Amino acid sequence: MSAPAPTSYLGAPAYPVGPGRPISYAYGPRLAGLFDRFLAALLDLVLLGVLSFLLLVPFGLIAYSASLQWTAPGWWMAALFGPLFLVMVVLWVLYFTYFEGTSGQTLGKRVMSLQVVDVRTGRPPEIGRAFVRTLLRIIDWMPTFYFVGFVIALATDRKQRLGDLVAETIVVKL
Repeated sequence: MSAPAPTSYLGAPAYPVGPGRPISYAYGPRLAGLFDRFLAALLDLVLLGVLSFLLLVPFGLIAYSASLQWTAPGWWMAALFGPLFLVMVVLWVLYFTYFEGTSGQTLGKRVMSLQVVDVRTGRPPEIGRAFVRTLLRIIDWMPTFYFVGFVIALATDRKQRLGDLVAETIVVKL
């Protein structure tokens, strides 16, 4: 008779660790430290900042050359940069939602060997839950660079920010 498969402290089966596979909770999850999470977020923000800058440069050059040729009302600047801002917001939301919803790892988390996982299954969250987690970054970010998220993570046993609590996820160290 074979021994039953080990289970996590949350009742989910424990399997080998790796992207796309459940985390082994045989001894409890290795929760990611807040400093590692901060560095991963910083790496993601630098990457997204560079992409945003590359998107803005051509539009900035167009706006600058247009401003040299005639003095037009400021509405055309809003017409030019308003949709571009929305495109950048969508890019940021898609980046976090896609990577955390498929592999549980953004590029910053991958560099820092971190993974977002479902607290019940140990697998990366589904796209819908990753989307909710991403939208709540707006509140976690307030008033500046994840301050609210940091305070909430300090107050929870599993270092969960608001987005993690609502999406029922944790961030683990691989």
